[in-house]
Amino acid sequence: MATLAASQKKDARIDLRMTSAQKEEVELAASISGISVSQWVIENLLSCARDTIARNNHTVLAPEDFDAFVDALDAPMNPTLKAFVSQKTIWEEQ
Repeated sequence: MATLAASQKKDARIDLRMTSAQKEEVELAASISGISVSQWVIENLLSCARDTIARNNHTVLAPEDFDAFVDALDAPMNPTLKAFVSQKTIWEEQ
């Protein structure tokens, strides 16, 4: 994946404002990692972004909660909800 990213044109920017102390900390982390500040920021920013997206896109339930969820899905539909979902949508009525 690094090869693919390296071959793509880098034409987008994100500008950040931070304190001098924050910048020094980022520079130190990049130095310790043996990579440029830009590469360190990109790698860590993307890692955090992917974690955030994954947490948003997945629901994890305890076994008893999963069983309750499946039971709710298998239960007969509430009559009010059944009537609502069987109605034609606005664009179907036109």
